[in-house]
Amino acid sequence: VYYGENLPEKADAINGFLKEAAAELKEKGAIVSADIFAIVCESPGDTEGIGQVLERVGMDIDYISPMIYPSHYANDSRGMMGNGVGQSINGIVFTAPDLKPYEVVYNVLEKTKDRISKVENYKADVRPYIQGFTASYLPKGYYQVYGPEQIKEQIKAVYDSGFEEWIVWDAGNNYIEDAFKKD
Repeated sequence: VYYGENLPEKADAINGFLKEAAAELKEKGAIVSADIFAIVCESPGDTEGIGQVLERVGMDIDYISPMIYPSHYANDSRGMMGNGVGQSINGIVFTAPDLKPYEVVYNVLEKTKDRISKVENYKADVRPYIQGFTASYLPKGYYQVYGPEQIKEQIKAVYDSGFEEWIVWDAGNNYIEDAFKKD
């Protein structure tokens, strides 16, 4: 999409692109999805300044995929990802979010569901990314080894919040088969 000299706001540009791309791709029978930062599910409007507004991004596409990685939320340390306070998600402050995979994913999705339920004609379904890696870059005591249990907790949170699909992400593509076996 070329806007010429009159550049739109970031959110207008992103949503304009998604609308145009979805129209063209759907003519070919494609399903259209957009990955979004999970923080926009908590933040009203475009407070992050990245152009992703939850209430707008899913109007013309089939899926949104918020990247809900507990390790990526602020913790109460003064180290990596630390802000001295932690992260408020759905009104709950998490001081070490990586240690609470179920609670983080569940609360992000509950907030997401509540917000998009208030938007008339919101089209996109939610298919979140969940964390499949160990965030050993976080300070000691603020991360845990992510194995089958932590991945299963996140999958349960997706289902418990009323959604049916999820994507596990690990940058190294190292996935633990036991995480996907039914108990």
